[in-house]
Amino acid sequence: MKKILLLLIFLLPMLLSAQSPKNLSTKNKRAVARYNEALAAYNRYNLNEAERLLKESIKIEHNFIEAYLVLTQVYSEKGEPEKAISSAEKAVSINNNFFPKTYFNLGVLNFSIGNYQKALEYFEKYLTYHETSGSMVELARNNIERCRFAIHAVANPVPFNPANIGDSINTTLDEYWPSLSVDERTIVYTVRLPKEPEVGIKGTKWQEDFYTSTRNEDGTWSKGIPVGSPLSTVFNEGAQSLSSDGKTMYYTICQGDCDLYFSTINSDGSWGHPLKLPPAINSEKSSEKQPSISPDGQMLYFVSNRPGGLGGFDIWVSVKNPNEVWGNAVNLGQPVNSPGNEQSPFIHFDNKTLYFSSNDHIGMGGQDIFVSHLTDSGKWSEPLNLGYPINTCKNEEGLVVNAIGKTAYYSSNYIPDKGMDIYTFELYPEIQPIPSSYVTGTIRDYTTLKPVEAHISLIDLQSKRETMNSYSSVTGGFMVCLPSDNSYALFAQAPGYLFYSENFNLKGLYSFDKPYHLDVLLKPVRQGEVTIMRNVFFETDSYELLPESTVELDRVVETLSQNPTIKVEIGGHTDNQGAPDYNQKLSERRAKSVVDYLLSKSVSPERVSWKGYGESQPVAPNSSPEGRAMNRRTELKILEN
Repeated sequence: MKKILLLLIFLLPMLLSAQSPKNLSTKNKRAVARYNEALAAYNRYNLNEAERLLKESIKIEHNFIEAYLVLTQVYSEKGEPEKAISSAEKAVSINNNFFPKTYFNLGVLNFSIGNYQKALEYFEKYLTYHETSGSMVELARNNIERCRFAIHAVANPVPFNPANIGDSINTTLDEYWPSLSVDERTIVYTVRLPKEPEVGIKGTKWQEDFYTSTRNEDGTWSKGIPVGSPLSTVFNEGAQSLSSDGKTMYYTICQGDCDLYFSTINSDGSWGHPLKLPPAINSEKSSEKQPSISPDGQMLYFVSNRPGGLGGFDIWVSVKNPNEVWGNAVNLGQPVNSPGNEQSPFIHFDNKTLYFSSNDHIGMGGQDIFVSHLTDSGKWSEPLNLGYPINTCKNEEGLVVNAIGKTAYYSSNYIPDKGMDIYTFELYPEIQPIPSSYVTGTIRDYTTLKPVEAHISLIDLQSKRETMNSYSSVTGGFMVCLPSDNSYALFAQAPGYLFYSENFNLKGLYSFDKPYHLDVLLKPVRQGEVTIMRNVFFETDSYELLPESTVELDRVVETLSQNPTIKVEIGGHTDNQGAPDYNQKLSERRAKSVVDYLLSKSVSPERVSWKGYGESQPVAPNSSPEGRAMNRRTELKILEN
């Protein structure tokens, strides 16, 4: 819904004609004098003085139509729509043909407070006047469509049982744009705080800062506390987004225009100094804000009013190139963006479901929350309004969804005198994303079992896209959320160690209480050490490498490059299904296929050899499918260091 400030445009001709008393609906000089004084006060944006003078004018002349109409404008700009409606209705009761646009304005005002049936009647009444312009007629018809949508939505409410997140977080101040940790035990949010005016800056009254809270054992939230320096400053910071591993935060800093920054957690758990994102994201003379980082860390969604958009604020996205450099931002275009304002994008951990707010897509009024899905063709689906009473005539925005895809957190100003508060509710099935799984892990030395700070990479084996690129903590721990319907390869590597690989499918394994856990043991680079290459795959009874194998084999090439003195053997192993001679030859051919790939990547032939072991060295009993799968493996053994 367009802002009610559109009323100012409709009344402007009347304001300009006020200097000529003969054009006004009254000849009372005292009333006209007060009216002109009110216009002067309005032009100084002294709304309270304008209101007082207009009331005096009306007291003198009870049927002063122009005074009622301007008073309507004053009330609308003061955020008092009920009073504005009363004033406008008084004007049309005096003369219903004097200013037909008043019916349009009454439609806008009633829509803004959720009086959808009344708004519909006023828009339809406005269309009965023949002198209305073509553009105004089109706008009225669009608003009629919005009214009918809202009336139907109210009559057919969606499942919705919101719960205020609690007084430990929500106060009489505005709290909004929550961000959740992967385990849903930590929440970071934005608070609008009052402050004294700064020297030389007239009218500075508010600033935005980060607050954080942790979940107690009983499910309640602890008292929110400021995140503090270096993230919080005298400027406005907020609308943050946490990376899937919780170690990087992208957020907004406003110093006039808004720009996007990021900060990474230090080894001691503190946040590092903020760094401004590059010009590919932050444009000149425009604002960039409200970022949302994709679960793989490769795409950053945000809103901007830069040139090239469809309207006010649009949603844009920047993608990292293979060199880990952010590319030029691209507008998401239609159907996501509109001529109005799109706000608070949130890309779910499934990397396919986008939630956002808009004041232009057909809805209930104010900022409504919508959802769009990335289709197989790479296009975004038509946005779906989450429905009433999730959306109301007020502003709903800043929605995020937990990894499992069932619980949402969002902010709303629906309760009077509470400002913006954070709420939580269960999503009904039609608006849920693809569930994502919660994975934890520890990385330790194979021999000493001491924690190792290692580089960690997670690869989606279907798309071959990297979904995590990070480091374990000083305690060796890491955490990440991933879509549960995919298969993944994990690689961990640290200086002086052989790389470790693992593959897994998370479907059906997710639990907050019992997350999927990987215990990674790194072996040192020394003669005789063996590591299993768990992401090397072949067709059944074949020695042809499957395409997803290249992800791991490229890591072998990288390891050989980083350790130029080592020589390795690629060993092939099978289960005991089939004849021993057949298994021996199959293991030899598979090992040779791996070596052939390494040679194709310019690895020196003197540094790699191959050997087939057939079924002779099982690592698990061949009596079960799981055991046989473990025995079918490819190994890398260090021959010389």
